Amino acid sequence: MQNKNANSRFGIDINEYTQNVNFETLARTIDFLYVRSSGSGSGRFRVDRKFLEYAKAARNYGIPVGAYHYAIPSYDLTTADAQCNDFINILQEGFGNRNYGDLFPVLDVEEPIDNKISTKALIDWILRFKKCFESKTRRRLMLYTGAFFIELYNDFKLPNGTQPLKTMPLWIAMYTHVEINPDYPPNLGGWTRWRIWQYSDRAEVQGVGNPVDANWGPDSLDLLMQPRQVRNFNATKSNGMLRVTWSRNTDVDLLGYNIFVNGNWIGTVNKDDTSFQIPLRELPVSTNVPVTVSIEAFDNDGETSQIRSRVVV
Repeated sequence: MQNKNANSRFGIDINEYTQNVNFETLARTIDFLYVRSSGSGSGRFRVDRKFLEYAKAARNYGIPVGAYHYAIPSYDLTTADAQCNDFINILQEGFGNRNYGDLFPVLDVEEPIDNKISTKALIDWILRFKKCFESKTRRRLMLYTGAFFIELYNDFKLPNGTQPLKTMPLWIAMYTHVEINPDYPPNLGGWTRWRIWQYSDRAEVQGVGNPVDANWGPDSLDLLMQPRQVRNFNATKSNGMLRVTWSRNTDVDLLGYNIFVNGNWIGTVNKDDTSFQIPLRELPVSTNVPVTVSIEAFDNDGETSQIRSRVVV
């Protein structure tokens, strides 16, 4: 995988055990923040006691913030559904209705380490959680795990040799202070690039009172976030045509736009387009009645704008 570089964004992750968190100071010292929302290490779903407070404070100080769930996979795939649903609910409690954070929501998997389950069972559980989460939220799920954990579970290979988890954005833990570790994460699990690299669990950072996990992120936070809401969106009816225009999004990973009429998809255009038109007779509505036209941007990860821009014509 790649090493960090001079443009890599810097962030930390915190939980209820982090001491003396000063968000005013953190807003000047970090680029992004992850907060533990919940965990199932005890065998039941438990909300981090500081999650709601930390999520609100981070947003109040303009710090891009996301959340992670500490999961315990098992042979019982129904536990993936249960943990997923609870994770979805607590994210909305922290960030708002149908809002799951500024950054990728994260599934944290670093147990079991005592061979209680097979590699196939582990992968099946993660994929079950992923399918549940992404189908219900329209958000991509990022996987957090350790380099040692990937190696422990057969490089995340199924018996047929495939590595299906490699399609998930990766947040990998590999600490540079461990002498046997390489300078930066090697290719593992089918991944050749990380999205976030947790390089230390003992960093001294202004704004927190004890050593914390420290992370290098991508060169642009766009690679961790949903596309921005489309700006300057307008729609008009003229000469038997519906014509829409907008300003191009500045997201570095922008791929295109989806356009809807009364909630029905009517077209997709690429990232360089700033207009679209369609004959009125082809619209899924009656002629000469008001219609609601909306647009969302989407990026290379398949993430879409959290809010669709709308106009009634």
